[in-house]
Amino acid sequence: MASKPRIAIFDAMNPRERSFMGPLAAHLEANWQVDFQQTAGNERIAATAQNAADADVLWLEWCLAPAVAASTQYDLRGKKVVVRLHSFEAIDTHFPNEVNWENVDHLVLVSNDVQDILRMRWPDLERKVDIRVIPNAIECDRFANSAPKQMTDIAWVGRIEMKKNPALFLQILAKLVAIDPAYRLHVAGTCVDLRTSRYLSHLIAQLGLGRHIGFYDYVTDMPAWFQDKGVLLSTSFYESFGMNIGEAMASGAFPAIHNFPGANAVWPSECLFSTVDEAVALIRAAAPSKYMDFVRSRYDSARQFAAVDALLAEPNCKLSGQTALSQSNTVYPILDDVNSALILETSTVSVPVDGVNPSQPRAQRLHRRLKRRASMMISG
Repeated sequence: MASKPRIAIFDAMNPRERSFMGPLAAHLEANWQVDFQQTAGNERIAATAQNAADADVLWLEWCLAPAVAASTQYDLRGKKVVVRLHSFEAIDTHFPNEVNWENVDHLVLVSNDVQDILRMRWPDLERKVDIRVIPNAIECDRFANSAPKQMTDIAWVGRIEMKKNPALFLQILAKLVAIDPAYRLHVAGTCVDLRTSRYLSHLIAQLGLGRHIGFYDYVTDMPAWFQDKGVLLSTSFYESFGMNIGEAMASGAFPAIHNFPGANAVWPSECLFSTVDEAVALIRAAAPSKYMDFVRSRYDSARQFAAVDALLAEPNCKLSGQTALSQSNTVYPILDDVNSALILETSTVSVPVDGVNPSQPRAQRLHRRLKRRASMMISG
């Protein structure tokens, strides 16, 4: 009996149980030997290189330092190499400019809007690598339930930081409570920013919302947590997709989604709001289980699995075999841990102004600046 081909999945941010790749990795195990590895941590560099050497396919989740290292330091001849980019790598880092894309077969994106961001920052990228848009997978069967929904119980999910715009959920909640004191906001997520934490604590007290808001930190069993929630509120400035939105819809919650760029191409336009009053009106008129079929027909995990299976079955398509490996002995640093990766999300980068694309620094210099900044933050 022939052995299964081997796919090495390297996640630069999360362990398997918290990875976007978790469900897909489980699906692939039917036909592949799957080696999943979280690549955060310098002690894992040697193991990562060996696993890459033994693999037929290398899947790099997140376009971060490990993707740079693999494309510039590893012998990838004869291997299919896939990099999946979500959004913050394109918005807040320069790593997409540091990858040697001629050594990558496919760049996978989760939405067309992310492709627009890449076009803005690096207009020639599409000439360097094959780009595919494959939306994230929602495990609809795992989240589906028939539990009664409490329409005054509102869910908000995500890391509590400024880019998720939590200030907006307080304004919406305050207006709802003024209309009906039964409304309550349930927040699932860890606060990663002291400025945001102090602001929320202050405003909750000022607005008298203490009895109307609950914080649950990181929730391990999201299907169970979503069961009785009638509404999902998303206030982010931007989402490349919005996993929590799709998972809540699959659970039967009604989505009220801040009108971020590209939202109308992913989610129902009638569920988008641009003002506090529009959000309040949406939530007041919310009905349960209305969009379960919408999310299943577009984003059920089976659709993503089929698209990825087809991608992996295609012949390798690097533009010109493999280009020469870097001749230096420098190894691009693997992120020390998940928190140091998150620093990248708040780093300031230049963006094109009036069609001018600024020069990009090398990844090594970016890492040194980030590490110095992290040290200053810790010592200060």
